[in-house]
Amino acid sequence: MQSAFQNQHSIIEQKALQEIQKVRNILLKDGYLVDEPTKKQYNYEINISNGKDKLKFLVYFGKKGIKNVLQGNLNSDFYKKIDALINSKFNFQSEEITEPENYIGSDESGKGDFFGPLVVAAFAFDIKIRNELSDLNIKDSKELSDDDIRKIAFKIRKRFAERICVIEITPKRYNELYESFKNLNSILIWAHTKAIEELKKNFNYSDLVIDKFCNEDLIRTELNKKLTNYNLLLAEKAERFYGVAIASILARERVLNWFEKKRTELKIDLPLGAAEKVNDVASHIKRKFGNEVLSELIKLHFKNFKNI
Repeated sequence: MQSAFQNQHSIIEQKALQEIQKVRNILLKDGYLVDEPTKKQYNYEINISNGKDKLKFLVYFGKKGIKNVLQGNLNSDFYKKIDALINSKFNFQSEEITEPENYIGSDESGKGDFFGPLVVAAFAFDIKIRNELSDLNIKDSKELSDDDIRKIAFKIRKRFAERICVIEITPKRYNELYESFKNLNSILIWAHTKAIEELKKNFNYSDLVIDKFCNEDLIRTELNKKLTNYNLLLAEKAERFYGVAIASILARERVLNWFEKKRTELKIDLPLGAAEKVNDVASHIKRKFGNEVLSELIKLHFKNFKNI
């Protein structure tokens, strides 16, 4: 006999399937290519395309109900068009998470850069310090200039040094970890857990807020090895919260500092990102300094490495 919980879960799961089928039907009527809904462990999903452009729409089902997520390039015209179409037809609302009064927030930077380290930062936020942050223009680091990131990070470190933990994984160490873990998400989970664990020694906050980068169960499995009595909030665009935004700024500052140091040492302008330009610079470093120096500057699993 099904328990009340199992029965409720079945109802929510069925509702998720109905919603994603409605979305699929309206997209098909508008001429888009959409495959049949696929059931995963915690969600249903469909792939949407108009030929060259592709997106994924997911409907999660769980204890808190249903959550709808459109995945893809947020800045593309195709994303904006599909997002507007879905919301205008169904008025879907994403699951809202209220910022806790005190928590440890964490975020990372550098995972998309061929050169440079992967950095994870964590910050212990308390609503009591909010007034002390009011003059700092705290926001997602992606919305700030490099100069602003450095200025804000300097003030944060000066005022709240005890509330900060930054884990910098140099390219050499990153490559060793990748050889062991075999994927980026495992490295990220390890680093987020380590940063949070360090702060928990002095700040016994039960709430943890992490900018979502992978399946929640994978993160919980690692956290459970180190922590007890915690409440994990894994949120899309979690930088809207002070603690995670601050973590993103601190992590990006450390990445920028690494690039500045290496540019001075090598007298070469190392580019961020993983576009075609990085291949030319990496090839130049290989010719000038050799493979050993290059391997300590780059993430070896990137396809860019194969191209050089």
